[in-house]
Amino acid sequence: MAHLMAFSTPYTALEAYIDIPFNLWLSIILILTYGCAIRNRGLLLLVVLGISATIAVFDKTSTASEMIKIMCELPLGLGSVLAFLVARRSFQTRFLSAFTTYINFAVYGNIGMMVGTPADGTLRGMCSKVTCAALFIWIVQQGHRAGWKTIVLHDDLFVFTAVSKSWIFTHAIYRFVLLTLPCFGSGRRHRLLELYSLTLTFALSSSSTLPFEYCFGMADTLVVPAAAGWSAIATTFNLIPRDAINSDLLSNRIGTDADALLSAVSLAVAIFACFKIASAPRRKATRG
Repeated sequence: MAHLMAFSTPYTALEAYIDIPFNLWLSIILILTYGCAIRNRGLLLLVVLGISATIAVFDKTSTASEMIKIMCELPLGLGSVLAFLVARRSFQTRFLSAFTTYINFAVYGNIGMMVGTPADGTLRGMCSKVTCAALFIWIVQQGHRAGWKTIVLHDDLFVFTAVSKSWIFTHAIYRFVLLTLPCFGSGRRHRLLELYSLTLTFALSSSSTLPFEYCFGMADTLVVPAAAGWSAIATTFNLIPRDAINSDLLSNRIGTDADALLSAVSLAVAIFACFKIASAPRRKATRG
């Protein structure tokens, strides 16, 4: 009995910050997703379309904006990438320019629109807007230096080349802070999102021998829709209790000291991004 009580104490403390059942299942889902992405992208495409249809028909809990976001991430995001990957090489070559334009619009648009994330009266929320703007300018600069030719054909993966390692890691810090904002609820379901994304990037890079930064686009395109889809399915069918925005969990009560600390971290990312923008060489390059 004493052993059980000793185990339950750290579990309860961790549960205040991370939705453990949700993330355990999400880890399994991501492992299966990774396997399908490497070996059977056609099957993964069918699963994505099936889950998207299920959410569209049965999800009565998501708001209109949440539903639009899920559809953009699942069928229009991951689904379109998988559909392009399973197409014949002749089709890919013929429509590479159009697909690149579509991806550029989605990538830059998604990052830029996050500037509008509600600050909800928090200092870190206001600082995140500044950081988002800096990261947006930085990645657009990298795309411009690549002549907007950001996609290269690959037999197995979606390869987005106009992003550097330093941008990837600073973006991870920014998004970690962003997800602590009240508009994202307690954030317990998505607290490990950056860990999943970076781990999957490393796994894809190792299995394909491509540079780490070239695999981030594919990894994030797998992780974010998987997390959003699983969250919608788990809530719709009451598999795991909904992580409410007005949760009274400790993780949802960030005090002024923590707010100031996270704001400083966010501003440090913004300053670093501005430094990279200003110091970028004029010659074409994507790494740094």
